[in-house]
Amino acid sequence: MKPTTELPDDPALPGLLAIRTVGLGRVVPALELGGGPEAIRLVGYTPGSRATLEVRSGRRRFALKAYAHDAEPEAALYQALAAAGFGEGGRAGARVPPLLAWEPSLQVLALGWLEGPPARQLIRQGQGRRAGAMAARWLWSAASAPVKLGPTVGVAQVLLQAGKSVAQLAGADRVLGAAAKAVAVALARQPPSESTPRLVHGTLYARHILDLGDEPGAPGVPGVIDWQRFGQGPVELDAAVFLATLTRLRRHDEAAGEASRAEEAFLTETRGLVDPRALRWHRAAALLHFASRLLRRDTAAAARPLVDEAAQLTERVTAAPRRAALELVLQALSTRPATPEELDEIRRLLS
Repeated sequence: MKPTTELPDDPALPGLLAIRTVGLGRVVPALELGGGPEAIRLVGYTPGSRATLEVRSGRRRFALKAYAHDAEPEAALYQALAAAGFGEGGRAGARVPPLLAWEPSLQVLALGWLEGPPARQLIRQGQGRRAGAMAARWLWSAASAPVKLGPTVGVAQVLLQAGKSVAQLAGADRVLGAAAKAVAVALARQPPSESTPRLVHGTLYARHILDLGDEPGAPGVPGVIDWQRFGQGPVELDAAVFLATLTRLRRHDEAAGEASRAEEAFLTETRGLVDPRALRWHRAAALLHFASRLLRRDTAAAARPLVDEAAQLTERVTAAPRRAALELVLQALSTRPATPEELDEIRRLLS
C-alpha cells in the first residue's frame, strides 16, 4: 500500500482507535515519547485484522503493530528469538526486530525498526545473487533456532489452503479453476514426508527479508520482519514461499533476469538444507496460493502462468498411493480435531 498519515477508523483494532483518540504516547507509555511522536505513517493495513505504523520521534524510528487478535504469541516469539541470538550483535548471524513494548489490553506491539532494502528491491536494482544468497543465510539461521513456539504448519494445513485457492480461482474462471484443481489433486496424492518441524516464518516474501549490510565475517546480514503467520513446519515451506515471490517478480521483464539469478543463488546456498522433492511440492502449493491472491488486483489471465508452473512442478514429484496421502493428512490433523469443513475440503481434494 502507499504510506499515508491518515489512520483508519477501524473498530476491530482497539489499539488504533486508542491512538486516534488519546495519542500514541498515552497508549504505549513504555516508549517514553514525552510530547508525543513527530510523525506517524500507516504503512500496512488489512481491514478488520491488523495495521502497521511507522513512527518517528527525534532520532528514534520504530514500528507499531495493532491487531484485532491476541498479540501475545508474537510478543513471546520476539522475546524468544532475542534470547536465541537474533538481536543486534547476536550470535545467530541474522536479526529480527527487537520488542520495545507490548500493551496486551490493546493488542499493540512496538518493535525496533530494521534499516535496509528488502530483497525485492535488491533484485530490481540488479543485485539478484545477493538477494538469493541473503535469503539462504536466513533459512540456515532459522533452521537452527531453538524456538518451539507457534502452531503446526504442515501438509494438512497446506492442502486446506490449496482447496481454498482452487475455489477462488474457479470462481474467477472455470477453466483456470479446473487447472488449479488438477494441481491440488496432484498435491494431495503425492505429499512429501514430514520432516522435523522447525520455526517457519509462514510468509517469507522477498519484501519481508531485509539486507542489513555487511558485518565482519557475515556479508549480507539478513533481517526478517512481519512474523504474524509464524509456526512450526518444514523448512521447505519458507523456501517455497520465497521462490514463489521470485516467480511473481519474473512476470516483470525488467526484473526477470535478476529474479532468476536470485533463485539460482538461493538454490545453490540451500543445498543440503532443503529436500528437493519436498521443495517442489511446497513450491507448487505456494504458487497456487499466490495465483489466487493475484485475483484481488488482476485478471484470471495474469494468474494462469502461476498455475501452469505449479502444474509443471507437480509432474516432477513421484506420486504416493492415494490412501497414504489421505492418512498422512488426517495424521497431521491429529494434533487437534478437524472441523467438518476441513474434512469436506480434504475429501473434495482427494475425490
